[in-house]
Amino acid sequence: MSPSRVEPGIQPSGQPGPRLSLFDAVNIALGSIIGAGIFVILGAAAAVAGPALILSVLIAAVVSLLTGLSTAELSRLYPRSGGVYVFARETLSDSLGFLVGWVWLFSNVVSGATVAVGFGHYLKYFFPALPTAVGIVVVAASTVMIHLAGAKESSRFNNVLVLFKIAVLLFFSVAAFLHFQGPNLRPFLPFGFRGVWAGAATIFFAYAGFARVAIVADEIEDPRKNVPRATLLSIFISTLIYVLVAVAAVGGAGSRLLAGSGSPLADAIASMGLGFGARLVALGGLAATGTVALASVLGISRLAQVMSREGELPAFVGRSSGRRSVPRNAVLISGAAMLILAFLADLPHIAYISSFSLLLYYAALNVSGLKVLKGRMRIVTGLGFLSCLVLMANLPVRSWIVGAAVVASGALYYAWANAKRPRSSH
Repeated sequence: MSPSRVEPGIQPSGQPGPRLSLFDAVNIALGSIIGAGIFVILGAAAAVAGPALILSVLIAAVVSLLTGLSTAELSRLYPRSGGVYVFARETLSDSLGFLVGWVWLFSNVVSGATVAVGFGHYLKYFFPALPTAVGIVVVAASTVMIHLAGAKESSRFNNVLVLFKIAVLLFFSVAAFLHFQGPNLRPFLPFGFRGVWAGAATIFFAYAGFARVAIVADEIEDPRKNVPRATLLSIFISTLIYVLVAVAAVGGAGSRLLAGSGSPLADAIASMGLGFGARLVALGGLAATGTVALASVLGISRLAQVMSREGELPAFVGRSSGRRSVPRNAVLISGAAMLILAFLADLPHIAYISSFSLLLYYAALNVSGLKVLKGRMRIVTGLGFLSCLVLMANLPVRSWIVGAAVVASGALYYAWANAKRPRSSH
């Protein structure tokens, strides 16, 4: 395929100038990160790690930081929308760039489906007779409508929800620490260090969104500075909150209770006799899963628009409409894909598949970094690549099978589309 290269910092889209501040950018990342992972998937991680879930959270944070540093440096070199897709195209090849973008799109559809199921669980907490499917439809439809209103409008809504869910997590931590019981931490390693690594691979899903800011770089003020800053700030803030919540949850309620729950934080605080607190945490769970759904559709639609503009997806996918230049078709398609997948798979399996896809494209991101970064950053990037492989090795075989199928389908589509494309003289 013949790429339409542009210099870093130049918007290839002809869109209006940057509109989102550093505060908005940090909240886009936090909206992507703090969601189903901590409010829902924490239970799945507790099931394989036990109280050592606390170590799993820290290991996943280190992996995220290593890859986040690579992302920050690459964002300085290529400060335009597309993120890991652009990094791979510029440093590796057009074909590998396409495959990385393909995996990224799939991963975010799966991520959106995961949080949609999580939203359904937390909505069911308030309305026990309500089928989970209703919550899934509500969050998918709401997310699409909010994004069709425009980037700035969805960003304002996201900012409010992010601040609310952080406040809820801090409330949970304080309440749980007041009920902290030492015996809940024993035995600390019931499943050994293999369980710790399996827990880290599972909970890595909770850190998934830090690279999403780079996908919408064209819509952020001074992307060369603010995209790297937002990436690293979001990792540090989310790590502090996650460690606090993990220690409080395990110490206050015990890993066994967490492991058997689809809404672990709400059930944990309910077990302490704090009915009001449980309702507040469940409300935070709704806000958290809602913001991740928002961020997923934002990322999918904007990357699909970029890939469409490059001629690697059909033109109608990235077509903009309205004065806000919203990629309407991409938003609708991503919302529909998220909805369909949410009905086809259960929560743990789609979480594992999402983690594998995330780790796969983060590994590719680190390979991109190894091609162009120098000095100490090459060491950081190499460690980031190896850490992604280690966590991938600790995920179920089904994740590898689905991941291989996604890559194969992307390769087949690329070959088919490339064969149909007229050859340019470039």
